[in-house]
Amino acid sequence: MKSRRSIYLLAGALALGAGAGGWWAEARRAIVLDGLAGQNESPAGPEELRQRILSTRQRAAGWRGGTAALAELSRLAHANGFPREARRAYAALERLEPKEPRWSHRHAVLLAEAGESEAALARWERVRELAPDFLPAQVRLGDLRFKTNSAERAAEVYRRVLQRAPDQPHAALGLARIDLEAGRWAEARTRLEQIVAQTDYALGYDLIVTVYEHFGETARAADVRARGKASGAYREIADPWLEELMEGCYDSYRLTLEGGWASRRGESARARQWLERAVALAPGEVEPRFQLASVLAATGDETGARREWERCTEIAPEFADAWAQGAAARQRAGDGPAAMRMVAAGLRACPESPGLWLMRARHLREAGNAAEAVRAYETAIRFRTNEADAFLELATTLFRMERVEEGLKRLEQGLSAEPEHPPTLALLAFHAITSGNEAAARAWMVRVERQPRVARDQAERLRAAFRERFGRTGP
Repeated sequence: MKSRRSIYLLAGALALGAGAGGWWAEARRAIVLDGLAGQNESPAGPEELRQRILSTRQRAAGWRGGTAALAELSRLAHANGFPREARRAYAALERLEPKEPRWSHRHAVLLAEAGESEAALARWERVRELAPDFLPAQVRLGDLRFKTNSAERAAEVYRRVLQRAPDQPHAALGLARIDLEAGRWAEARTRLEQIVAQTDYALGYDLIVTVYEHFGETARAADVRARGKASGAYREIADPWLEELMEGCYDSYRLTLEGGWASRRGESARARQWLERAVALAPGEVEPRFQLASVLAATGDETGARREWERCTEIAPEFADAWAQGAAARQRAGDGPAAMRMVAAGLRACPESPGLWLMRARHLREAGNAAEAVRAYETAIRFRTNEADAFLELATTLFRMERVEEGLKRLEQGLSAEPEHPPTLALLAFHAITSGNEAAARAWMVRVERQPRVARDQAERLRAAFRERFGRTGP
């Protein structure tokens, strides 16, 4: 009797389990279908992307599709500029897999971009609880709290990040911004000087300019501003969970952008992968190919780099940088005549390119044709008046031609174009020292000493020359 009762109980339990399992399967399917609701029936984009989206959607809607297919669909939508569809899918995935932090993180990114700050903050707080070691989410949480005027709560987040990773520059930058807003200029300066030193001015250079100007250090501010011209926009923290989306990205612009950031972070293999994908998707666009060439050159593939730069000149003959980089690559390979021919061809296509005129001037000077080099330098300056390099090289060419006063005038013009340009300051100081003009030499040495970008060995040689010439130390 007892054994029969056990059999009945077991059968009942199995039946209940089957019923519960069936109910949960139905519930999961309902959530998946809710995540698919409102999807564009005819998505835009390349045919391969369209077919991939439609196929994935079909699998998700089927009985055997479910979560995995919906996750793939969310990645495709997010990576290719369909935020509404991605957000709908992420909302469903958060219900299906509430302990997977990736869904909340990616959803928060899209919500923040749409200006839905409170919803984004709530999700990043959830990510912090689920994955406390994933710092990109915490940095974004701090940034958004600061942006929404919650400076104290933002500071708590940044300090928590720095407890886990003391050298994390984005969190330190967040605290520096809070210091500036509160008027704590000295504290902000200390943080920012550490950040720009750590990141080689990739982060914080715009704020340190403001700080130096506040303290009246205009020369240092001008120097940093000159660095900023080549440093580009603010770099967000590297984010592996967003980078995972790139496998399904069919947007050549986004792949090019992400490839550029990866290259700047030193992730050459990843940069090459994304840029090659961008080139394959948009073979007639010059920007991804140009960036790919730069990555190839940086990793030692000079042949591949030359091929891509030359292809750029075919696609966009008016793109002067491709001619310049291709010519420089030929020069590095030891083929000076080919480099000269490429510069000449580039100038025929881009007759107002200051960079190409500068390269032509250098080739002419190296070939011993100083008079023609001077004319080329003058042309380069006419087309670009705000950089000191052409003025400096023209001045040194004039010095060799014993046209010293003209050369000095050009150096002074170069400083007007680019104040406190380190090589120009050093050359003017050296000329004053060798000319025996102690007052001028002392004045130039003061500016040299204040310029942190003058190389230490060069500054020391100038000090030694000053002592030897005048019998005493400089300023």
